[in-house]
Amino acid sequence: MADRYKNDILLCDLDAFFASVEQRDNPAYRGRPVIVGGSAERRGVVS
Repeated sequence: MADRYKNDILLCDLDAFFASVEQRDNPAYRGRPVIVGGSAERRGVVS
């Protein structure tokens, strides 16, 4: 009966994933801060 209330949590940090892929594909970006944006038509904010 105790298993009925068991919770599992999964965290997927996709922001870090895309930055890691960009650094993998572009060696010049390795070890540097990276911002990966989306569509040019949409607005983004970086702070």
